[in-house]
Amino acid sequence: MKSFLLKCTAFIVLLLLVVVGIRTIIVRQKQNPNRYKLDASVEHIILGHSQPECGLNDSLIAHTKNFSQGGEAYFYTYTKLKKLIEVNPKIKTVYLSFSNNQLEQKMDEWTFDAVYINDKYPAYFFAMDWKEKKLLWKHNPKAVLQSEQLLLKNNLVDLVKYKGKIRPEIYWGDYLYLKRQKTDSLIQVNYVQTIVKERGKGISEINLTYLKKIVHWCKEHNIQLLFYRTPVHTVLSETYDEKAFDSIRKKHFSTVPFLDCIDFPLSNEEFGDFDHLNYKGARKFSSFFNQLVQQKSPLNLK
Repeated sequence: MKSFLLKCTAFIVLLLLVVVGIRTIIVRQKQNPNRYKLDASVEHIILGHSQPECGLNDSLIAHTKNFSQGGEAYFYTYTKLKKLIEVNPKIKTVYLSFSNNQLEQKMDEWTFDAVYINDKYPAYFFAMDWKEKKLLWKHNPKAVLQSEQLLLKNNLVDLVKYKGKIRPEIYWGDYLYLKRQKTDSLIQVNYVQTIVKERGKGISEINLTYLKKIVHWCKEHNIQLLFYRTPVHTVLSETYDEKAFDSIRKKHFSTVPFLDCIDFPLSNEEFGDFDHLNYKGARKFSSFFNQLVQQKSPLNLK
């Protein structure tokens, strides 16, 4: 019996050492700065969630790379931003999405729910500060453990496939070419009422906290930060509490320039749905955004 226990203990210790070793290899490779170096021509980056992911075609915007990603809370944007600037100090300007839904209570879910942790943690864990990791552990330890298993599993496949290396490319966001055109059908079924019902009440304190952290970090590192809001169909924008939104912006972020494009003129066929542009709308809006980027003192800033 004693011999059996010793063998089990030895096996468990060996297994743990193997897991730790594999994870160390993964972390070291993911921390390699060369993986995050941008083209020398890139001077500006765009950050945000699915609205700018679909709405800003960076191939039409000079010296700019779009790193927006659907379902991304400011908690994860904060980590992404710091790593990109660390590796690419030539970046002069950060355009950060600041929209109504990014203040909603559901952003807590985007930060701490399992589906979002499992999606974002494997991509950003190595760049996170201990403080951020601790916060995730505190709110959803089960999801963090699941994510650790996912990152080991997925990267182990790469280590075998690529002979000791994980694939060089990263996906931290990009422009998403959206073809759909559902606005008319959504209006017919009055889908906006479903959106309003699901909106809930209150604001996301965690998203607001990390937005403040982003603003503070950019100021400390002399990075020009500008907020922007992408176009939204009037059927949806009319349901927004603009007074509350503007109150939060003026109270906490009055010093951050705000490029408010919520009412940018677009037809129904240029929207994919109420708050996402399809490729037609993105082409039109991105051309406008490009003109602003190329001006030293952008117009229409609040």
